[in-house]
Amino acid sequence: MMKKKKTISLLLLPALLFLLAGCGGKGAAQETFDATADLYDGGITETSEEAAAVDMGASMEYADSPEAAKESAAPTPDVTKNDLSARKLIRTIYLSMETRRFDVLKSQMEETISACGGYIENSDLHAPHGERQYRSYSLTVRIPTDKLDNFMEKAGQLGTITNQSENVEDVTLDYVDKTAYKESLETEYKRVNELLEKAEDLEQVLALESKLSSLRYEINSYESQLRTYDNLIDYSTVHIQISEVEYEEKAPDTIGSRISNGFSHNLYAVRNFFVDLFVVLVSSLPTLVLLAAFLCILLLLLKKLVKNRAKRRLQRLQEETQNETLEKEDAPGK
Repeated sequence: MMKKKKTISLLLLPALLFLLAGCGGKGAAQETFDATADLYDGGITETSEEAAAVDMGASMEYADSPEAAKESAAPTPDVTKNDLSARKLIRTIYLSMETRRFDVLKSQMEETISACGGYIENSDLHAPHGERQYRSYSLTVRIPTDKLDNFMEKAGQLGTITNQSENVEDVTLDYVDKTAYKESLETEYKRVNELLEKAEDLEQVLALESKLSSLRYEINSYESQLRTYDNLIDYSTVHIQISEVEYEEKAPDTIGSRISNGFSHNLYAVRNFFVDLFVVLVSSLPTLVLLAAFLCILLLLLKKLVKNRAKRRLQRLQEETQNETLEKEDAPGK
């Protein structure tokens, strides 16, 4: 009788292992096979073989039941349809703006971000010191995806947009795969936990607990990846660069706007030239004063030197004239 029960147990064991393999991945099913094989292959005494056969039979009946099929089924969305609302899209926008009213635009942009339910992930304000050093403000913003278009429309009204680009990443297939595999691991975790409740031998308990720990680690890893996806999908990322300028150029859509931009550019260039010249002269005033003083002293010295030289030349001429007169007077013929 005991041999007959043992034979039935050995026949039922492959069916149970096949069901467990269908619930998990290939590597997870192999580990479950090893743990279950240790549990039923010589680990249970002959006095408990009948109870083991009953437990395995009950497990097979549960696995064949509609409740087990319902738990094992992993609902996956239909990604074959062209329905953007059912797809998992990560939107990233890059926005560059110019403004003459830097402080006003900075304040209005922060208010618009808050009004749309978003938040500033990081920001960097660059305010150099010196003449004609303009400020810049770069920030990374997270905006709810359902309000992203509204935010971009409002942002475009605050300042002059010089560049705008968008990147859309479709992660639907990867998201579905990770979700299905996580649910499969959870089902396998439940099955191994049921085996652990029935295990009596210490070695079997340790093996099953090690398997549960490995499964829990994988489940947590997939849950973390899915949470990251959810955050990137629900909150789009907007990189904004705001630059302070002297004048805002109009969009060059027409010949008139291009002429206006060119005229304004040249006008500001001429103004900047004279402003820079005046700044250089004023800032170099101490050096110019010293240089002027040095030149004045040098001119005075040169003038004095020339005057002395002319005076000596005049004296020499007078002496020569007197000598010639004396020579004529002392001549014998007179």
